[in-house]
Amino acid sequence: MNKFLTYLIIFLLSHHWSFGQDSNDFRDTNNAKESLRIAERLMNKGKIEAAIKQLEHTVKIKKNFAVAHRLLGKTYLETGQFKKAIKAYEQSFEIDDKLSRAALFECGEAYFKLNDPELAMYFFTRYEKMKDNNYTNVKKESGLEITYDLMLEERKMNCDYVFNLDTTLIIDEPYNLGKNINSKYDEYLPTITSDGKKLVFTRKLKDVNEDIYLSYRDGDDWKKGKAYGNSLNTDENEGMARFEMHGKAFYFSGCMREDTEGGCDIYKATLKDEEIIEVSRLEGNLNSHEWDSQPSVSCDGTMMFFSSTRKDGMGGGDIYLSSLMPNGDWGHAVNLGAMINTKGDEEAPFIANDGKTLYFTSTGHLGQGDGDLFVSRFENGIWSKPENLGYPINSTGKEIGMYVQGNGKTAFFASERRNGTGGLDIYTFELPEELRPIPMVHLEGYVTNAETDERIATTINISNSKEKFIAQSDETGWFFLCVPGNKGYSFQINENGYDYFIDAQFLDAQDNTSNNIVKLPLIPKNNVKTVAVRKGSPVREKRVQFFFEFDSFSLTKKAELELKELSKLLNREKDWKVEVVGYADNSGSADYNKKLSEKRAKAIVSLLSEYGVTIDTVVKTEGLGSIASAPNNDTSSQSRRVDVVLRK
Repeated sequence: MNKFLTYLIIFLLSHHWSFGQDSNDFRDTNNAKESLRIAERLMNKGKIEAAIKQLEHTVKIKKNFAVAHRLLGKTYLETGQFKKAIKAYEQSFEIDDKLSRAALFECGEAYFKLNDPELAMYFFTRYEKMKDNNYTNVKKESGLEITYDLMLEERKMNCDYVFNLDTTLIIDEPYNLGKNINSKYDEYLPTITSDGKKLVFTRKLKDVNEDIYLSYRDGDDWKKGKAYGNSLNTDENEGMARFEMHGKAFYFSGCMREDTEGGCDIYKATLKDEEIIEVSRLEGNLNSHEWDSQPSVSCDGTMMFFSSTRKDGMGGGDIYLSSLMPNGDWGHAVNLGAMINTKGDEEAPFIANDGKTLYFTSTGHLGQGDGDLFVSRFENGIWSKPENLGYPINSTGKEIGMYVQGNGKTAFFASERRNGTGGLDIYTFELPEELRPIPMVHLEGYVTNAETDERIATTINISNSKEKFIAQSDETGWFFLCVPGNKGYSFQINENGYDYFIDAQFLDAQDNTSNNIVKLPLIPKNNVKTVAVRKGSPVREKRVQFFFEFDSFSLTKKAELELKELSKLLNREKDWKVEVVGYADNSGSADYNKKLSEKRAKAIVSLLSEYGVTIDTVVKTEGLGSIASAPNNDTSSQSRRVDVVLRK
C-alpha cells in the first residue's frame, strides 16, 4: 500500500478531525431532514464533534432514519468511539440493510478496533459479497469503496493474524505516560537522552501542524511538555526528532524550509546545555528530492537510518541507511532491501545502541492492524527476518516510533490503542528478554593534563577481553561511545609529550539515570613523581588502585575483571616492572592492619600470576598497614586498597 493511500486511510479511519467546538454550529430544529443536512455540512467542514451532536439530535427526531444512524456510526468511528459506532451501524442495518455497502466495512473496522476479529471478519465478508448488488449509496460512496476495497485483503489478513495470536506472553501492558505528555492530539516518535532526564517527542496539532516538544523527568513522571520556540519550530512541519546518544544534538525532519530539497529533509539541531545554537540541513547525499524523515543515528554517530519515499523503493515508505564519510558529509543512502522493506510502509526506524538491532513500524509485514512494531538483527552481514513484537505491545491500532534505552530493557513508543487520551499516545514498557538488543553502556569521559587540568584532544584505545574500541576526544578532552556493559575495560593512551597512560575499570550495566563518566589524567613527560613507598632516585610511574570491603582481602568481581585486563598489557609489554602495595584503614591495631594489608597485596599478586604475569616481574609486594603510611592520607573506604604501581 503506498504512502498516499496509507495517510488517506489514517485520515478517514484513525485520526481525529479538526474539532470545531462552537456551540452555534448546532441547530435545534424539529425537522429531521434539515437536521441531517446541517450535520452533513458540519462533517464537510471537519467539525465532527458538532456533527455528532447534530446527528444525535436527528435520530431523536426520527428514530427510523437509516441515513442518520449510518452517518452517526461513521462520526463515532472517526472519533474512536467504537462501541457507539457499532450500535449506530447496526441500527442503520436493521432499518435498511441495502443503504450502504461502505457502512459494512466501517462496522467491521469498529469491531476490529475492539479486538473482535470474528465479528470484524463477518462484516468484511458481507462487504465483499455485496460488491455487485444494488444498494442506495452505490454512487454517493464510490470513493470510500475504492479505499475500502484496497484495504480489504490486508484487513482479512489482520483478522487471521489476530485469530492465531499468542496472547500468553506474560508482560505488563504498556504504561501511558499521562496527561503531561499526551493530549487529544497525536504524540509520537519519543526519544530520551542517555541519562534518562529529557524527553523529546512530536505533537501533531489538529492533524495539520507538527512541532517538536521537550519534557523533563520529574521523579518517576514527566513534566508538562513544551514546544521548542522559533529557533526550531516554524509554521511548517517539524518532527520525528531523535537524540544523539550523548544528548548534545538531535536530528529531525523539517519540511518546506528555504533549503529543503524534497518535501521534507533531515536536519540537525546542535545544543549547548538546553539551548539550540545551530540548525542545519545535513551535508552530503543523504537527503533527496522526495520525502525523507524519521531519522535514527547509531551510538557512534556513523550510521543514519531513516524512512523515505524515493523512487528506487519497494513501495510506500522504505527504510534507508546512510553512512558518515571521513569529511563529515553523509553518503548516498542505500535501501535496506526486501528482507526489511515491502510494498507497504516501513517507517520510524530505531537502531539500538549495539548498532545491530533495528526496530521499525510496518504495514507490509503481517501484523495486527494499521502498523505493527518489528525487530530485525544484523547477523553475518544481513538483516534477519523481521519479528513482530506481538501482543500486548502491538494492538489493532497503529504503533510507531520505538525507542530503547541503554539498558536494553526500557522501551518507549506511540500507539493508537484503546483507552488513550486521543489519537497516538506515548507509552513505555519493559521489553521481554528475547526482544532486547545487546545491553550497552554509555561511556563518557575526559582526557586532561594531570598537572594543569587542561583538556587534551587525543586517541584512546579501549578494550575488554574480546573487543577493541577507539575513541577520539575533542578539543575539550571529551569523548563518548557505547560499549557492552558488565565488563572490565583497559584504557590506553600514547600521546606525545605525556607518559604512556594505562588504566583499568569495570563498567556496570547502564541504569538510564547517569552515564559512566571516566577521567583519564595524563602526566607530562617532564613531570617526575616521587613514590613514597620506594626509596632511591625519582621515577615516572602509573598507579592502578583496587579496593576491598571492610576487614576483607577477597577480590571483588570488579577487581578480578580489571586485573584480567591489566594482565593482558603486562603480558604483551614485558618491560613493565610492577610493585604491589597494600593498605588498610586505621580501625584495627597496627599489627593487624599490617597483616591484612599484606594479604590484600598477595591476593592481587596471586591473581596476576593466574593470568600469566610471572612473579619475577613483581619487584615488590608489600603491606603497609594503616593508611596513615599511605600517600595523600586517604580515609575510610579509600584506605582499604591495593596500589599496583607500573614502571618502565
